[in-house]
Amino acid sequence: MTTTAEKKPSFMAGEQITTLRWVIAALREHCPWTSQLTHGDLTEYLVEEAYEVLEEIESGSLDEGLRKEMGDLLFQVALHSQLAQERGSFDLDGVAEAITAKLIRRSPHVFSPDGRLAVDHQATVEQVEAAWTRIKAEEKAAQQTPDHAAEPGQAAAPDRAAAPGQAAAPVPSESHLAGVVGSLPAHLPALAKAAKVIDRLGRERGEHLPNDVGKIPAAADEEELGELLFAVVRTARANGQDPERALRSHLIRLGSADTAAPAD
Repeated sequence: MTTTAEKKPSFMAGEQITTLRWVIAALREHCPWTSQLTHGDLTEYLVEEAYEVLEEIESGSLDEGLRKEMGDLLFQVALHSQLAQERGSFDLDGVAEAITAKLIRRSPHVFSPDGRLAVDHQATVEQVEAAWTRIKAEEKAAQQTPDHAAEPGQAAAPDRAAAPGQAAAPVPSESHLAGVVGSLPAHLPALAKAAKVIDRLGRERGEHLPNDVGKIPAAADEEELGELLFAVVRTARANGQDPERALRSHLIRLGSADTAAPAD
């Protein structure tokens, strides 16, 4: 008896995604290793493949090397989708539908609400960032239960950082800060997560975490910044401390309030 997985689709231009889905379904049905995989089993591979894509980009290998590593990353997305499809949840088309709807919804300078092209040629980068952040906040506010409703004005259109001579940017409230921290993936490396928190606060309402001016040396460029960070790590290791864990713990404390928002 011929199974669905044995009916191989034709491999023609434009049908590579269809063929990939067929290959993955066949592996899930016939490969003793792939058939046993779970979402949890795949997490380490998803992270590894993402970092390998990053490595290709940072090394300047933007052609064949990047193409292959992006294929490995796509395989992880497609395989997770296949697992979800098998349990009757969603499939790869559903994944594509979700991101397509989000891009249309958060890009009113390019699309109308129904997805038709409606380009605003006068839109600036600042306006695009502000609209994206505002719409994202509105989406998250709509997802919250009444017990976790957004604070008054929290979903309002964001302002840019104060220009020279204007009033200093406000310090974020603990609840809002916790919401920003909680909106980021829990497994994001601590240093990357800290940078995201600071960036998002700056975009939303010109807020920035207070800093002890004079205590933290400023780096002239990223090369010098790398040297400073390495020196911090070296000192931490000499003292028997784990710098990644220390920063992660600090972020957990910042996001410990019960108002943390869901991740994207």
